[in-house]
Amino acid sequence: MQLSILVLATDRVAAAALADALAGPDHAITVVARPDEFLAAAHGYSLVILDQVPADTTVAAIIGALRADPASVSVPVLAVAQSADLEERIALLVASADDVITKPFDRAELNGRVEALALHFRRSQSRAIGGGAIGGSDGRRVVSLFSPKGGVGTTTIATNLALIAAERHPNRTLIIDLDLSFGQVASHLNLQPKQSLLELVRDDGALHDPELFRTYAIQHSSGVHVLAAPPNPGFASLVTGEHVELILTRALETYDVVVVDAGASLDDRMLAIFSRSDTVILPVLPEIPALNSVHLLLDQLAETGAVGGTTLFVLNNAFARELLRRTDIETALGAKIAAELPYDPIAYLKAVNEGVPVVSGAPKSIPAERLRALAGLVFGEDHVATVPKPAPKEKRGRFGRRH
Repeated sequence: MQLSILVLATDRVAAAALADALAGPDHAITVVARPDEFLAAAHGYSLVILDQVPADTTVAAIIGALRADPASVSVPVLAVAQSADLEERIALLVASADDVITKPFDRAELNGRVEALALHFRRSQSRAIGGGAIGGSDGRRVVSLFSPKGGVGTTTIATNLALIAAERHPNRTLIIDLDLSFGQVASHLNLQPKQSLLELVRDDGALHDPELFRTYAIQHSSGVHVLAAPPNPGFASLVTGEHVELILTRALETYDVVVVDAGASLDDRMLAIFSRSDTVILPVLPEIPALNSVHLLLDQLAETGAVGGTTLFVLNNAFARELLRRTDIETALGAKIAAELPYDPIAYLKAVNEGVPVVSGAPKSIPAERLRALAGLVFGEDHVATVPKPAPKEKRGRFGRRH
């Protein structure tokens, strides 16, 4: 990707390190030391990087001036944190930086973040110009699903959306199971992976080469490719926020649609997912504790400015009777429900136990129709009408395993 990059750095050593790390045939780097030069020229660049600023100003003030100028309001901003302190990184995001990298940084990570940030903004601009459905029908996109409370249907929605996307993008749709402790994407698809994200993050070459990266994905019969969660919760900590950044960058180079089951833990890895997502789907249950946890999550995300795309709420009616009215739930969330999944005591349980998602195993059911309606919002209306033939029945033993 050819990029023109403007760097503000008052320290010559820091400026030289940044310029050297970004050097390459596809990048044109300009370094300035004065904020006035930086602000005057920023609108002409693909991306700007703020490293060290003069003592008489702040990063927040410079970003505020960028955003106040119509010419540079949409220029993506990467801020460089001077330490690994979480509070400093959060402060830079609150100041409206689009992404933050921490010193000392790895050259590959820096370039990965720069390219991913530029790609995200190019897709955002295409959607703003062309309009249409969320995510559009002509660009690559990341759709992530997250809930601060487990058991709300996150994996069920993620796997069904991935299968629907694969109808239009066979072998160009990837689902990543980043519920690192207890991920069940492979189980929902009746797959028994021989390798997972654990092996991927241990292979530095695959994290930087799209073709090698693709070899770690398992192919499902639907055309969906799967990056499975680590086989044991004890391995979760080995997948870092930096790994997630690289994984998403390679995924967008290799696939048209990337669906991420982001689990239920809010940490650096999840913030990296949110910042790269075109659409974030938050499933909610019609109960007070679940709504309270989502409300706390929204407050936290609002403070950090982590979500860069569109947020959709999906109401999952997991109970036999109505506990809270939809209007009450929308009032509690302070937002509209985008889609609603019906109560069904059989369809979801059967799908999970057999490893055949609802849209494939029960394509004419009401849950399948509602999931396709959600896919219409996320991917475009052409995903609503298609009803594939039911998956062939296979003889299975306990826990949905094939005989």
